[in-house]
Amino acid sequence: MNSKKLNQIKTYTPYDVGYFNTTDGQEIYFEQSGHPMGVPVLYLHGGPGAGLGNEYRELFSTFSNIRLIGIDQRGAGKSKPLGTLKNNTIHHLIADIEYLRQHLHISSWYIFGGSWGSTLALAYSVQFPQNIRGLNLWGIFYCQKKEIEWLFHTTAPLMYSDIFSDLNHGINHSSLKELLEIYYFYLHQKDTEREFATRWLLWEAFTAEHPHPIYDEFDDWTATDEAIACAKIEHHYFSNAPLKMNQKDDLEIAVKKANFQFPIYITHGRNDLVTPAASAISLKKNTVNSKMNILDNCGHSLIHEGMRSSIHHFAEALLKKYN
Repeated sequence: MNSKKLNQIKTYTPYDVGYFNTTDGQEIYFEQSGHPMGVPVLYLHGGPGAGLGNEYRELFSTFSNIRLIGIDQRGAGKSKPLGTLKNNTIHHLIADIEYLRQHLHISSWYIFGGSWGSTLALAYSVQFPQNIRGLNLWGIFYCQKKEIEWLFHTTAPLMYSDIFSDLNHGINHSSLKELLEIYYFYLHQKDTEREFATRWLLWEAFTAEHPHPIYDEFDDWTATDEAIACAKIEHHYFSNAPLKMNQKDDLEIAVKKANFQFPIYITHGRNDLVTPAASAISLKKNTVNSKMNILDNCGHSLIHEGMRSSIHHFAEALLKKYN
């Protein structure tokens, strides 16, 4: 098909949806949109456990030449069973992604992802660098204890101590470990799981929106079943941090040793209270073919126009020969 005909097709309603079965009995949802003959781009959602939703396709609305693939990671979104922690490890997620690549007969692809999506993209790339054409990442997160401390114990709770105290009323803790232990108990009790998932995710949403948080959500939002699943999966990974790519290397060290040669584009908000900019700077330092934007007046969330603009700018640079 010639490029003129290809560029006339600009729909991002999924043209293909389905499930694949894992060897341990889980059903993993995936979808494809864009052009079936376009350049393959895999989108990895955040959380972990947040699920795809529909909004992610808006990031690609101006591109008519890509085959966009999305996957609901284990326990998330439309994958089954919802909220499962069974075999929910970074290595199982990597294996699911690689199975999907082979299932769709894709030789190599670009990967886009933010926050936990960047974590999983980097982890997959460490194990399968030969399958990567390039990465477009934002809100860089290695899933290290120091990053989780930043969000739940040191920086963010000090900046918004009133909000943190309000959301965690009745919880007496003096360390991150104690806080996570308390949340584990209440997230896994039927009569308290919704309340504590709401608390957990409201804090995350509030800090993600910094420096322009939306206070109205405190009275208007209660965790859905999908959100409860997300909170449990996030808690599961954060409690088991750091991620180990092998017996001795965490993800940051593994990325450094991998010596990636493909292009990597990095966007990070200077005001990010969910993931510190130091993680983005480390990724830039440890990759030879990377470019980075640290954005003033932006935080973690894509509600910030500067974040979306940078991601789109880098997408155009990464995919320019196909556009």
